[in-house]
Amino acid sequence: MEKFLIILGLSTLILFIFGIVSRFLKIPLILSFILAGLVLGSFVHEDITLERLSEIGIILLFFYLGLEFNIARALEVSKRIWIVGVIDLLLNFGGVFLALLIMGFDFVIAVLGGAIAYASSSAITSKIIVDEKRIANTETEMILGLMVFEDIVAPILLAILAGVMSGGNLEPLTFGVIFFKVLAVFSFIILLAMTMKERISSFIEKFLEEDIFILFAFGLLISFAGLTYYIGLSEALGAFLIGMLISESGKAEAVERHLVSIRELAVAIFFFVFGSNVVFNPDFFTFKNLLVLTLMVIVSIIGKVLTGFIGGQIYGLSKRASLVAGLSIVNRGEFSIVISKLSPSSYAPLFGIYTLLMAFIGTFTIQYAPKIAKLVFKPKKQ
Repeated sequence: MEKFLIILGLSTLILFIFGIVSRFLKIPLILSFILAGLVLGSFVHEDITLERLSEIGIILLFFYLGLEFNIARALEVSKRIWIVGVIDLLLNFGGVFLALLIMGFDFVIAVLGGAIAYASSSAITSKIIVDEKRIANTETEMILGLMVFEDIVAPILLAILAGVMSGGNLEPLTFGVIFFKVLAVFSFIILLAMTMKERISSFIEKFLEEDIFILFAFGLLISFAGLTYYIGLSEALGAFLIGMLISESGKAEAVERHLVSIRELAVAIFFFVFGSNVVFNPDFFTFKNLLVLTLMVIVSIIGKVLTGFIGGQIYGLSKRASLVAGLSIVNRGEFSIVISKLSPSSYAPLFGIYTLLMAFIGTFTIQYAPKIAKLVFKPKKQ
């Protein structure tokens, strides 16, 4: 107990210091937390309590993503962005999946690798867009729409993979059972939202200003996340759906305010623990592993740049704005980290280092995207 308290206290103080340095260097906070984990990994990666706290961080992160969607908004975004979303899925999930399959990997591992490479990091992308004051740029609407599409697809993908990896195969019957479970929990939440949203709204309104409200919100969230995990799906899916349920009641913003402090702490620890778990075992650095890692990174970068460029053209953007969009979504982050936790231990170094590299490369490409695009597509002379 004493050891845990000391580790937790020192870790949060170190995250604070890394946060100040990141502000000075103008790099995203998330990268500084991962760096802190890399530097101090040997001191914390075996602490199971800290690991549990980081899992609460990812539950809160997905809950907040869910708060951004009521059912109507989810349908509206899907209608406008679905073509770009499908291109994204084919090029990024499909690209890495095929690359791994061609290199002789097991089918399930290839699916897992494709899923890890699929989604960009909403946290990194949105943070830099806000910091760089690019909200009003023409490509931003499509980028954020795509983030929303991925935020809906990725938890479903995660839920299916969680079920498959626990069963160890991808038989049609296994897939059917998992799909039924996903459909059942989605249907349950949508039914609850459609029939009870007025009562839920009144209940939240009644207790919102009470000190005990946080106990209700946190208890409901963790319980449902635990339930979805118990039935063989992902806890992140449960958190996302509870966020949608609250959003449907119209009280998302008020609930968000009550949990924001816990979220900031737990999410910081989540990325910190991820950094601490990235293993740089000398045995990993063989020619074959480095070749696989390099190909995954190249396919992932090309996949996202093409997604943005082709998708942007379909969306009606200029070539330059489309390239900016592509370079802005190269990063990978929270989804890749969560899905990589499902991988067998022998693949953990490959997927961990891959995610780490993509987080750093993607941060560089999004920050310099406008300058790179201006070099490629020079402005027309007046």
